[in-house]
Formats: sequence, structure tokens, C-alpha cells
Amino acid sequence: MSLKSWHFSTQAISTEERPQVWRDAMNAACLPHDAAPINEGFEGDVVGIVSPTGIEFSRVRATPLTISGSFRNQQAALWLALLLEGRSMFLGSNERVPVARGDMLYGPCGRDSTLELRADFRLLYVRVPTTLLHPGLVDPRRLTCGVLPGDSSLTRVLAAMLRAVGDELEGLDAEDIHPIEVALSEFLVASLANHHAVHTLGDRKRSEHFLRICQSIDQQLGDVELSLNTITEQQRVSSRYVQKLFEDAGMSFTGYVRDRRLERCRQELMSPAHRGLSVSEICFRWGFNDAAHFSRSFRAKFDMTPRSCRKESGVSGDV
Repeated sequence: MSLKSWHFSTQAISTEERPQVWRDAMNAACLPHDAAPINEGFEGDVVGIVSPTGIEFSRVRATPLTISGSFRNQQAALWLALLLEGRSMFLGSNERVPVARGDMLYGPCGRDSTLELRADFRLLYVRVPTTLLHPGLVDPRRLTCGVLPGDSSLTRVLAAMLRAVGDELEGLDAEDIHPIEVALSEFLVASLANHHAVHTLGDRKRSEHFLRICQSIDQQLGDVELSLNTITEQQRVSSRYVQKLFEDAGMSFTGYVRDRRLERCRQELMSPAHRGLSVSEICFRWGFNDAAHFSRSFRAKFDMTPRSCRKESGVSGDV
């Protein structure tokens, strides 16, 4: 199954047409562009794909360029940028820092920042809808623009995966991209947690404990017997303590488990790799024990039935 994609290039384009072609390329990638005309020697191209769940990957190659400001009128999302080749300087949250190989930039879409690309470069730019991130863990209101340093083990693993995505972008299809979608959201939450971009819940210790509890839940979503007691026994804490953590994050234990299961089901319904599984098999696989209840919950959450979700994503599978 093919993915929605685009490709813009200034090659073989007249000097007069290049500014408009480049504006179209930057618009497709949801990147801000300067109103000033590009210089006569400018060259660049942008290749992009959109995953079934809405994650956008754009590889930008160009001669020296400054990307500044923010792209307005876009859905709530978090952006990541990984420099594949070149040298750059980043200005975000009033801090000017050089970007070293392996460093990863991040920020909420719609917030101004500046990236000065000082030599010919290749850049992978990724937009992740906030709906795909752990609800209650990543707080978009607290997010600022920043750098995930390349000397962090977690960042190195994430950067290696994204570097491979950038190199193989044209060859990826919907089946290839599904495991990348799942891994990316998990890596992001863990990385941002180390940079205080999650709910504070009063202090760092409680925030870290909340993250561990949520990660433990996520690892057991397929267990139909998963319950509050399961988690409290594993974490050696009281039920009231866990409930209070979720309350402080603006949610409930039961609601978190339900929503995470529904999101996993939605991802698999949209994944060609899971076309051989029926809707019922997917719902039971993620801890639901009643297909009718699952269907009602799915419709309430996503405003469509599970079968409609699968059909609209273009995945043909058993019902």
C-alpha cells in the first residue's frame, strides 16, 4: 500500500520560477519560509510522506538557508528535526546553540524558532500529531523549543532510526512505516520526560513515578485481566496514590487504559501489516473482551466505527 507523498525540486526550473516552487515545497512540509526572494544560485528539493496515522516525514536538501518563524494554521503537533548533513545554529526559547551531528531539535508546531543552515545540508523534519502521544504525559502547554543532545543514549537510538528513515524515505510503504510510528511515539515521550516536558504533578519524583506507571500499563494493554490492583501490586503503592496521580494529570486510571487500548486498535486497523486480522481479533488482542462495547467506545473516541476507520485508511481486511 502506497503512502501519500510529494516531491518538489528546483532542478531544471527557471530562476524566475524557483521562488514559487520553493514556497510550495515548504508549504507542503509545513515549514515557514521567508518572504524575501531566494538568491540566484539557490538549489533545493523536498521529499515527503504521510503515514496512515498522520505522522509527516519530510527530507529537505538545499544550499545554505535560514528557516525562521512558524507555520500557522496547522493541527496540533510536535516537530522534530535531525540534521543529516551540514552545519547549523538553532535559536529557540531565547537560547542560541550550535547543533552538532546527532543532536535532535524539537518543539511545538506554531511556536517561533530559527534554524540557520550554514552550508549545503540535508535535514529530516518530522511532525507528530499530539493525539498520538501519551495523553496526560506530554503537556503541549509546557513544551518549548529545545535540543535533545546527541550524547544521550536514548537520543542516539532515536536519531539512528530517523536517519535510516531519512535515507530510505522514497522506498517506504505503509507496511514499513507502521513499526516506525509506534516506536517514534514511545521514544518521544521517554526523551521529553528527561527534559521536563511532561506533567510536573507537583515534583519530579512523582512525575517520574507517573511515567513508570503509564509505561507499565502500556506494556500490559493486551492483558484482559489488567486492573488497578495489578499495577498497585507491581509498583508497591496504594490504589489511592495511583488514582491521585491520574487525577492530577487530568484523567483517570480506567480512562487511560481504555484510551491507550483504543489507540493501539486504531493503529492496527490502519496498518496494512495487520490486514489479516479481523476487527474482533484486533479488539481482543488489545484487552477488550466485548466486541460490541469496543465498537461503541471506538466510535465515541474517534467519531467513526472500527470498520469505517479501516475502510477510510484504504486497508482491506477481514471484518
